[in-house]
Amino acid sequence: MPLDDYWMGKNIDVDRIWADYDQGDGYIAKVASAENYLLRLSFSGHPTELPLFDHEAVFKSVKSAFHDIKAECMAPAAYDATAPIFLYRVDRGSGIYEFLAELPGIFPFVGALAAASMWYRSAMQKDQDLDEKRWKFIATEFPRASADDRAAYLKACTTWGRRRVLQRLIKQGLYRVEISRLPIADQPDAKSATTVIIFENSGDQSSNKEME
Repeated sequence: MPLDDYWMGKNIDVDRIWADYDQGDGYIAKVASAENYLLRLSFSGHPTELPLFDHEAVFKSVKSAFHDIKAECMAPAAYDATAPIFLYRVDRGSGIYEFLAELPGIFPFVGALAAASMWYRSAMQKDQDLDEKRWKFIATEFPRASADDRAAYLKACTTWGRRRVLQRLIKQGLYRVEISRLPIADQPDAKSATTVIIFENSGDQSSNKEME
């Protein structure tokens, strides 16, 4: 994308954008009929008095990484059956981005994010017990998750095709990743949905909920 496209809106092919939207009814129907969970990503450094300068970069990075990690980690049939991720809400001044997606797609994505954030890929290769801990974490917190979902989550932690994108999101201030415990349709109020913290960074110290 040329610099002026991003910062000024110059030379954007609006006709193509709307044409793509008009042809996207199938995606909308797929997402609307899916069992969607809330994926909440919290970024620091978004003061209320300023615009969301990095919104397009963050949004497209999440969309791109989510798709590519899903394609890397899932069997072709499962990939085809799973709906894409869609933006649900961005809270002004909070840096909180909320997306809707299905668990089979969310698990490998957050697994890769957690691995990129915590730098424990090498530790996973040395510690055979870690896979069992991660498996138990998903089985306990998300009982509806299938064995294939859990396997994709584990696989994502050693999938680094999109590592530079994930690291850029972390560098941008990503400090917490959460998933709603129940599908969004089962939540009385999405904004106060009960979530599971997958990982949380606080300054230079990090705590990984999987490891507790």
